[in-house]
Amino acid sequence: MIVRPSALGQALRRVPVRPASVAALLDGYAAQLEFRRIVASLFPDEAEGILAARQPGATREQARVAAFLGRVQAEWLPVYELEEYAQVVAGIPFVRNGWGYDRVHDLDLRPGELLLSALCASAYDDALRLPLLDAAEAHVPADLLARIPAGGLSPADLHARLDGTPYVALAEFADWQWGQTETVFLDLDDELEVDDAAWSRENMDELAVQWRRAEGILDRVVALTRWLEADPPARFAALLDAALDGDAHLDYRRARRSYACEITPDGLVPIRPDEPEPVALPIGTAD
Repeated sequence: MIVRPSALGQALRRVPVRPASVAALLDGYAAQLEFRRIVASLFPDEAEGILAARQPGATREQARVAAFLGRVQAEWLPVYELEEYAQVVAGIPFVRNGWGYDRVHDLDLRPGELLLSALCASAYDDALRLPLLDAAEAHVPADLLARIPAGGLSPADLHARLDGTPYVALAEFADWQWGQTETVFLDLDDELEVDDAAWSRENMDELAVQWRRAEGILDRVVALTRWLEADPPARFAALLDAALDGDAHLDYRRARRSYACEITPDGLVPIRPDEPEPVALPIGTAD
């Protein structure tokens, strides 16, 4: 069939680009330019390599974003995985590991976390207490759980009794559940709508300081949970004694700090400073 000149001209005629298509193209270009600016400002010596990144099966955009966020995590702090320029330029995607409402009410926890939760007052409501204590009975005797004050112990109570002791991580765990660690990594969760911090070296440095604090809390909490799980009944009893201010050795350590010297068979001698926290837990070691 011979195509008529008029039909051929109609087929070759330029069609105006839809405004929506133009807007999408310009938006994507603007995000890419901003991404390049952020990369260059934070990693001036590595920017070329980040922008040249390639990954099998990934687009150039995905590979660049992954390379950049990998450097951010190695240099400063943990971030969420993203794939698009627009997601990155929206703000620093720092990881949020707070205890939101759903997480606090989830009893499918590792045994150590479950037992720590049983000691802590709820940050939301007391309706969880009975199911929480019932779940904890799978790991420790009911008579031990019955010694916990109704409603559990508040972060303030736990700090008053445990600061300066090997069990301070329990108070820090309570802070974490209550969202009062003063770190965005542990006080915020994915259920909250928050604006990510703008990309700048100053904000990254500040977040890095907060991350080191959060990481220290997490490390101490993990050590305490593992220690508990090695012998739940005996070690939970010791932790409960300390939380209720009933551990004579901890009382002695607190009083000892009030004096510069002590009486020994050799006479009055200076007290050697206690080892800096964290110190080894007093009942064996974690497995």
